Amino acid sequence: VGLAEDAGVAAAWLSAAGFAGAEIAYRAIENIRKGKARPVIVSSHSESLCPDTKGKLASVMYAAPSIFDFLQTTSPVTVVRLDEPLLLFGHLVCSSSIPAVELVLHSVGSTGEVLQGVIQRGHGRLEGPPLSNQEAKNGSEVSVTMVGISEDRNFKPTKKEIDVRRVAIQRGVAVNEAIWTELKRLAAQTLVPESVESKQRGAGAGLIDND
Repeated sequence: VGLAEDAGVAAAWLSAAGFAGAEIAYRAIENIRKGKARPVIVSSHSESLCPDTKGKLASVMYAAPSIFDFLQTTSPVTVVRLDEPLLLFGHLVCSSSIPAVELVLHSVGSTGEVLQGVIQRGHGRLEGPPLSNQEAKNGSEVSVTMVGISEDRNFKPTKKEIDVRRVAIQRGVAVNEAIWTELKRLAAQTLVPESVESKQRGAGAGLIDND
């Protein structure tokens, strides 16, 4: 699975949970395209990830898959100046298949606003008022901690959460028309018509492929 697929799955989870998943994913893509966000590197503190270029944001598209690798040996893992904390939360939910582990995400924006969420067995729950539009200027400092499951925590999905997800799956979710137009424009830029070479060697050989 590639970075785009990871982001798509996370955005779909956010949308089904009632957030603007498509818009959040679009912002993350645009941050890279416009040079606002960059891939991450390990900082001088080995448990911390930061942008590879000073003054830039850490792109969630690159940070998200790196966090699970680091959690195998280090907890908590911190990402400095992360651009889209909610997309990271969605990614962690969709990747949390380890049955005896609970993940805790804590994000503090540059204005002091806090986002905190808990993830367990493929289910995520945000605590406190969620932030779907944290400012991108200075990013957020985000820590992800892996802990043993707390038996005291009632973490079964509530009826409301189940109903919201069921309706989203059955009926789909509304996407802002302007955002949808921009996403289609970006997708069109990756459309690769078949050629002699692609028929022999390309992904989706013999087809018009968006790989």
